[in-house]
Amino acid sequence: MDLIYAYPAEKGRGVEAEIVGSLRDRFGAVAQTGREERDAERGGRTDVFVTLEVRDDRAEAALDALRAHPLVIDAAARSFGERV
Repeated sequence: MDLIYAYPAEKGRGVEAEIVGSLRDRFGAVAQTGREERDAERGGRTDVFVTLEVRDDRAEAALDALRAHPLVIDAAARSFGERV
């Protein structure tokens, strides 16, 4: 299943490596399949949106872990829909 999360671009690309590494440690196979920078809805900054592929049976737990990460603005299964 695809999961997407967002973080503030000013935090640097190290955020992505740290998140993928911690998710792999906890849930096994996790692959980053996409990355896009977009202007934030508020505040005149840029956010990064990252797409991850995780096993379907681990998706809910991985999503919870993403949402709990202190640098993650938001996370969702498949897409943010109309919010982006």
